[in-house]
Amino acid sequence: MRATVRTLTAVSLSLCAGSAFAQTASRTETLPEIRVDGGAIGESVQQAFTDRSNAPNARVVIEGEQLNQFNDLSVGDAIRRLPGVTFSAVNRSREIKLRGIPREYTQVLLDGRPLLDGDSTRSVEVDRIPAVLIDRIEIIRSPLASMGSSGAAGTVNIITKRQNGKPGGGVSVGGGYYDKNGPIGDLSGWTGGQAGPINYFIGGGVQRRLLEESSDTLNTIGASSSDGGTLQKQTRRFNEATFNARFEAQLNEQNRLTIAPSYFRTEEYRAQTDRRLNGARTAVNRITDEIRTRDRETVGSYFEWQHIYNTAVSSKVFVDVQKAIELTTRNSTRYNAAYVPEQIERRYSPIDLRRIAPGASVTANVAGHVLDMGLGAILLERQESEQRQRTLGGNTTPPDPTRIYKVGEDVAYGYVSDRFSVLGPDLLTLGVRVESSETRTTDNLGVLRTGTDTAVNPSLQYRYSFTPDLDLRAGIARTVRRPDLRDLTPTISANSGTIVSPDTRGNPEARPEHIWGIDVGIDRFFDNKLGLVAGNVFARQFDDKLDRTLSQENGRWISTLRNAGEGKMVGVELEARVPLHFIPGLTLWGNAIAVKTELTDSLTQQRRRFAEQPDLVTNIGLDYYVRAWRTTFGINYNRTYAYSQDIWQPLNATQVTNQRTEFNALNRFDLSMR
Repeated sequence: MRATVRTLTAVSLSLCAGSAFAQTASRTETLPEIRVDGGAIGESVQQAFTDRSNAPNARVVIEGEQLNQFNDLSVGDAIRRLPGVTFSAVNRSREIKLRGIPREYTQVLLDGRPLLDGDSTRSVEVDRIPAVLIDRIEIIRSPLASMGSSGAAGTVNIITKRQNGKPGGGVSVGGGYYDKNGPIGDLSGWTGGQAGPINYFIGGGVQRRLLEESSDTLNTIGASSSDGGTLQKQTRRFNEATFNARFEAQLNEQNRLTIAPSYFRTEEYRAQTDRRLNGARTAVNRITDEIRTRDRETVGSYFEWQHIYNTAVSSKVFVDVQKAIELTTRNSTRYNAAYVPEQIERRYSPIDLRRIAPGASVTANVAGHVLDMGLGAILLERQESEQRQRTLGGNTTPPDPTRIYKVGEDVAYGYVSDRFSVLGPDLLTLGVRVESSETRTTDNLGVLRTGTDTAVNPSLQYRYSFTPDLDLRAGIARTVRRPDLRDLTPTISANSGTIVSPDTRGNPEARPEHIWGIDVGIDRFFDNKLGLVAGNVFARQFDDKLDRTLSQENGRWISTLRNAGEGKMVGVELEARVPLHFIPGLTLWGNAIAVKTELTDSLTQQRRRFAEQPDLVTNIGLDYYVRAWRTTFGINYNRTYAYSQDIWQPLNATQVTNQRTEFNALNRFDLSMR
């Protein structure tokens, strides 16, 4: 099979206005006052590099001013410019894929906590979060013991704005235009300050986004014999509302109470037309029109009590409570070549999710050591059903519950870490995290299946500062990837039943992956932390790698998750940001990531790359600050390079077939003015 995804180029212009009183989140460091001749974006870069330099582990930081420079409608369009960031589909900035491997290996957090979303892969669609409410984003390459163990490729921590006494506020009105798509826009605002003993931040907004995700799929048998294909036209419209707040009450010198409520709502409308080609690709022999609506709503709140015992010891007790619903309806009509209706299908798919995560931690400074200990639990429930009804030749079939299941997953964890200096200009962080999980899956027949797993995940992070502007870092950590929640039930979800769009089936026997990782990098800052040259090399070893296998049953192709074998990944990340002093205010920046993966398939014995993994992703751009206008102009070119892959699929116990997929390069070109 050969699948070709059409290259899309988008040009956008984003305008944003904000209050001069906007405040960044509080810092633990005290910095000298420095004059920066680069505008708000230049100051933001300097703060981001300072955060990066002070971190105990390897991370990349982008501040709010940089986020708002490009496409302030959502977070995804801004962070695609950071090293190693790609996304799962054409013209899409939803599910983040760090280092090119599937999104299941990227952990996405909002203020250090997962945001409950309808995606069964535990991924978060970050384009639902408006960038104007974000203080900064951290991409953590190697985790500490205090973090969840799900980020084998890395962790994206999105940190929202908050106030520390000084009043302020801002309003952002954004607009833009996507080539061959249409206009987009948003209206957001926030306010913050202090009222007596309470520091507060309140923000929210509405936005409309338009996307085109059209693609063409061409199937080939052998080297050149065509086997039809599909021409797909798809457009999406998103109407979204967001509310986020944080209230910190200083009860007395020893006690502080924090309450952080949040609300996210997305109404999505998708119109899609598929034109199926005949084997020779000379004519269209089937047309399918589908209208899909999907409404998502997440309501939650975070509660924290911090108690300071003395100058050396403090503790936190907290609980995160979230509830989410997702309702999807699909109405499709299939026509023959003469455009006469053949089949009408209606699908209704509600999803309910709940998450409760209590915990506690203690931090102690003892004789030059910073000890951190914590324990907690994550209680997650997901219930999903689907009703499907078809009309064929004038006859209507009764509703068919094709996908009904309930999954419960309880994770108990504990961790301990110690941070200290060995040689003076260095910092060593040693830690271990233990996570014990239990899953309970009830399928559409009411059959209950359970599974357990215990992961002991040690970590070591080391930073050596040769000078205040030259850091060497090394990190070793063990992480875990648990199966997609939907993949824990054996219920079959019907698609087209073809090799291109197979039915899918879960596997309650699928085991979690356990991954060892190592990162080694160097950061060289210059020009008063406005410039950077950095490099990082990394490697991962995957045990019990989860992957999907195609098989043919009763004339239909079915994709089933399984533990495919052992996998490896190696790569290098390069970054640079260079102020060009021969033109005052002009800065050149860029980054690139190159990745190589290998999976040894235990079923077919094939050695191959990971599925849907590009070898190379690059970004290059220019920022030009015009001091007289207090305005920054920007230009950026983002490219995900083309790749192809061959995956052997078993036909029976002795025969395999080859599935070959080729992807064109994806190019994105942006202009901005702030």
